[in-house]
Amino acid sequence: MLTAKQDNRLTAAQNTLLALRQDPAPYQQDKALQNTLAELQQLTDDLGPLRQQTQRPSKGKTAAKTDRRELLATSAGEIAGDLYAYATARQDRTLQASANYSYGTLLNLRANALTDAAQHLLDLATQHAQPLLDYGVSPERLAELRDTLAAFSTSKNDPRQQISEAKAARLAIKDKFSQLATLLEDRLDRSLRKYARSAPEFYQRIQAARLIIDRPGKRKGGNDETPEKLG
Repeated sequence: MLTAKQDNRLTAAQNTLLALRQDPAPYQQDKALQNTLAELQQLTDDLGPLRQQTQRPSKGKTAAKTDRRELLATSAGEIAGDLYAYATARQDRTLQASANYSYGTLLNLRANALTDAAQHLLDLATQHAQPLLDYGVSPERLAELRDTLAAFSTSKNDPRQQISEAKAARLAIKDKFSQLATLLEDRLDRSLRKYARSAPEFYQRIQAARLIIDRPGKRKGGNDETPEKLG
């Protein structure tokens, strides 16, 4: 779920944290820096697991949605066939036209059109339920169509829900990185200034850890190896 740039920034933050943990002697009496370190640990802990997440849709969900579409097209197509036969026997051309759907036609409809057609066929079959018993249209078959229609209608909203959730997640991640930048620039950098003279080796190690190195393949351009300071 992290972008390449965010991933590199997180790596630099983790390197900074590691460098600080490895040499705590210079700041043993520095409560402000210790508090900053604790907050940095929390932010990196929050962001770390996001490396394992992906924005690609689940194959399982995609397969399930396809199955629901096929089930709905099958159930509605079977009801349509019986309705059409009944209409033909009655020489009811209007009903014939209304029931003139095949499995293939239904399967190829857009999601909204498929639900509309299935609902239309369900309404017609319910309206003519008594005479359709002679054609094998039982209450169980009508219930099956009703259930498959409800299941498919619910699945139609899945992509929009996923988009909304992904957008909210991206905003939350952006906010975390904003907090990280503020923590590093406004607090860590300022707390570290005094160590440039009192503990220069420690100071230089932390500054080196702060550099962001773009990993190969993460960004195109002529300056891929140019380090950028985290913050």
